[in-house]
Amino acid sequence: MEAPSALGVSDTLHAWWNRVDPDEFDRVTESSGRLEVLRHVASVVQSSRYVVELGCGTGLLAREAARPDIVGVDMCSAMVKKACSSSRMDTALVDNILEFYPVDSPDAVVLCNVLEPYSSEVRKLLFSHIMDFLSPGGLVVVAVMVGKTGLGTEFESVLDLVFPSANPVHPGDIEEELAMIGFDVAVPELISVRRDQDSAKIQRSFAILVGRKIEPS
Repeated sequence: MEAPSALGVSDTLHAWWNRVDPDEFDRVTESSGRLEVLRHVASVVQSSRYVVELGCGTGLLAREAARPDIVGVDMCSAMVKKACSSSRMDTALVDNILEFYPVDSPDAVVLCNVLEPYSSEVRKLLFSHIMDFLSPGGLVVVAVMVGKTGLGTEFESVLDLVFPSANPVHPGDIEEELAMIGFDVAVPELISVRRDQDSAKIQRSFAILVGRKIEPS
């Protein structure tokens, strides 16, 4: 595996993400059923006043939540441009998620299919970074893809939807890393989505993990 750059993002990943067409990304997200995951995450943060999405892409979470006030951060300028120009998000910034600091402490931080390409060391660094600026009692909401099977077909790559070269992520690892940083972690939820794709029935599974920053006593 390629070593991360000084900013935690490998050159290969950065180059690949910058080549992804935002319109194609939207199309694949909608046809795959991943919107169901975003809608579920939207319901989790519905009551949170100030939400930051790290790795916001084209702003589909904000669109599904009907909340343009969600602040987005992404390393791809084309994704950020579409998120703002389509009025999905009032504010989206081009920045590295490991270096972004919000002006005010958010009540919730969301990462939807962002962590798959990163090592455990980088993930723990990111969770620690989030812990630093998250409001006491605030949530970190993580969605990771944990499986994709062709029903009646051969097993396919588990992460080719978003990051074709990424390694599988076990939700138990994310849960352990969040707890190690100091988050109070709820039992992970599993969401399964079935779709017809290329004359085959495809089932994708996603884990939703929610950690809460413990308020000082």
